[in-house]
Amino acid sequence: MNPAPQTEGAGRVLIIGGGSGGHISPGLAVAEALATMGGSCHVLCSERAIDSKMLSREGVSFQPVPAKPFSKRPRGLLKCLRGMQLSSRHARILLDEQRFDSVLALGGFVAASVMPGIVAARRNSRCAFHGPVVLLNLDCVPGKANRRIAGQADLVMSTVPTVEDGFASSITGLPIRSAALASAGPEQCREALGLDPNRQVILVTGASQGASSLNRLMKRLLEKENSALSGSQIIHLTGSDGDQELQETYARAGIQACVRPFLDEMGLAWGAASVAISRAGANSVGEIQANAVPAIFLPYPYHRDQHQLFNAKPLVDAGGAHVVQDRDDMPTSDEVGHLVENMLNNPTERRAMAEALASQARPDAAEAVAALLLAAANVRRP
Repeated sequence: MNPAPQTEGAGRVLIIGGGSGGHISPGLAVAEALATMGGSCHVLCSERAIDSKMLSREGVSFQPVPAKPFSKRPRGLLKCLRGMQLSSRHARILLDEQRFDSVLALGGFVAASVMPGIVAARRNSRCAFHGPVVLLNLDCVPGKANRRIAGQADLVMSTVPTVEDGFASSITGLPIRSAALASAGPEQCREALGLDPNRQVILVTGASQGASSLNRLMKRLLEKENSALSGSQIIHLTGSDGDQELQETYARAGIQACVRPFLDEMGLAWGAASVAISRAGANSVGEIQANAVPAIFLPYPYHRDQHQLFNAKPLVDAGGAHVVQDRDDMPTSDEVGHLVENMLNNPTERRAMAEALASQARPDAAEAVAALLLAAANVRRP
């Protein structure tokens, strides 16, 4: 994406967030919407490779900052605090040197690390930035970082209803970047990925960082010669864990598979898929809903607040998805295999699930967020 030239009176937004594809993707969607409205943006992201890869590919202006996730271990905590100090300094310098009309915080450790610098800059009368700070919360259960940011923000929006009433002033839906939306029918998407256009496809994804337990789940199904996989094709996004080994395992089982660590053009994968097996991070849930792909969610089981389970619940309640507890064992694989087989063999059920997902989708979410940012900036502009 090449942002359109900024027009007179249009807003320039500083977007802060990153560390995973799930945090970068909504920012890219908002950047696209801002460009169509004549606005522009710059992103402060993490130093992780996924951030620079995704932002560079879309032509978005960005700057990595040395933010580090919170850790209770002494060494990790020191790195986190040092990263916050340096990241805040980057933000203060940037706001001194460039004009921005508003700040969009996407939550997570990057936004939390940068926010002290944003707050300090806005309190400095010599700084040019005095615009609004807007938090876009992504998960049903706001994390600690987002709760902290919410107390410093002028406006709190959420992509989904949160478990606590009153956390956000508006619900926007999740902004989805254009590359994550199917741009063609299943046959064309399958051909683009080197698959048979006329055979059903199971998409397995642990999002940008992968999920090792989902990789092991598929290996168990293959070892058991599960009938759920017979006659189907696989798109498996593994993260950095074992894509070569999985490709060989599928080949030995005689199953056609597209196995990659990560896929930028996620719209091809969603468009090709008959069903999906997925983690339940906010972005994965949003993309499944936007593309109306019947899904089996295996939420990451070790988060204390179980936010992935809460993310999946609205889609399950609507009848568009199933949820399975990820115990990382053979019974889990058997349960998933049984669900996949039933879904693939029942086109009427899949159609009903897809319709349930489509009825809840918010295709205008990115435009709604961008419009709110520009409106908020105009209100605060002297």
